[in-house]
Amino acid sequence: MKRKLLKRLLLTMAVALSMSSCLKEGDTTVLVNDPQEIPLITDYIPDDLLQLFGEENVHFGDQPPVIDMEFKSQHKYVATNLQPPYAPQEGGLSPISYYHKLRRQYLQTADYIGMNTEESRCKLISPVYLTGRGNDFTAYFYESSYTEGSPEHAVVMSGTLTHGGIKDFIYGYKILRYNDSVVPPVAYPVNSIFILKDWDGMAETCMWFNDTLFHPQKSMKP
Repeated sequence: MKRKLLKRLLLTMAVALSMSSCLKEGDTTVLVNDPQEIPLITDYIPDDLLQLFGEENVHFGDQPPVIDMEFKSQHKYVATNLQPPYAPQEGGLSPISYYHKLRRQYLQTADYIGMNTEESRCKLISPVYLTGRGNDFTAYFYESSYTEGSPEHAVVMSGTLTHGGIKDFIYGYKILRYNDSVVPPVAYPVNSIFILKDWDGMAETCMWFNDTLFHPQKSMKP
């Protein structure tokens, strides 16, 4: 799958470059829009997370929509690499809600502020990387959670930008490690992967962020 993803991304970039070239009549100067350099999702995000996330859910392209929005997602489980009885039930609702904010986007990079209902402070991640075209986008990054054990995650999220929120929102993450010396015995093991979708297909806009939730010392830069 990794080769298919890489081939598809390179083909998209090649087409975009050919379309962006401009030759003025009577002039020999060729103007080319140089694409912003960001790490390829296939190199940056673990392959097993992308496999479970699904190639059909990764939106390629070097012109993602500008996502200056706060929104909330409530999830149902779609897939996991855990085995019963430890695996959440497919189709079951997650007890955790997630709050998202993307801002200061420049081409294919942006700042991400997020938290969930198990956290008392939001985190800042800069930069996060985006691909996509039209209203479809995929964002990918690494984050540290403020939940017990301080787990570190690789994260992928995708959807379609609308006025009301993110349609067909899908969110996947892999637990890479725990940063605390003491990890709760009920915590999911390292390398656990979870793929979730918004329960009703729309992660609605939600004005949730304010400065009292923001902890400037608690930021993460990949």
